[in-house]
Amino acid sequence: MHDESADTARQMSAAEVLARLSDHARGSMKDFLSFDESGVPQIDLKKAEQVDKLHLIRRVRLTDQGAEVDLYDAQEALIQLGRHYRLFVDRVQTENWRARAIEDIRAGGVTFEALASAFDETLALELFQQAGMKKSD
Repeated sequence: MHDESADTARQMSAAEVLARLSDHARGSMKDFLSFDESGVPQIDLKKAEQVDKLHLIRRVRLTDQGAEVDLYDAQEALIQLGRHYRLFVDRVQTENWRARAIEDIRAGGVTFEALASAFDETLALELFQQAGMKKSD
């Protein structure tokens, strides 16, 4: 039997998702570094745990030189937040063919016969009327 209440408890609210993304965007290595007596930086996961920043870690690798810590990408988090808050608008330029046809009619560049043969007589008549012209103009 499937326990739906357990699924609900595991789901993140929208506010929690935004908070987590905000944490990723603000993430800084300063929360993960300590310096030895000679000023050499050291990865300090205990420090990160004390300031509740372990959730910012994307990956930990152990190398011959010690541990390497990668945080979640702050720029990607900012992009996701920007999309949520609609800070970025993808603009697509569309051409209004009706407005263009009406301009061409007014300028004398399109005849009623040409429009009627390209489309149909009803649409040609409608466009000419919107242009304020008669089909014999």
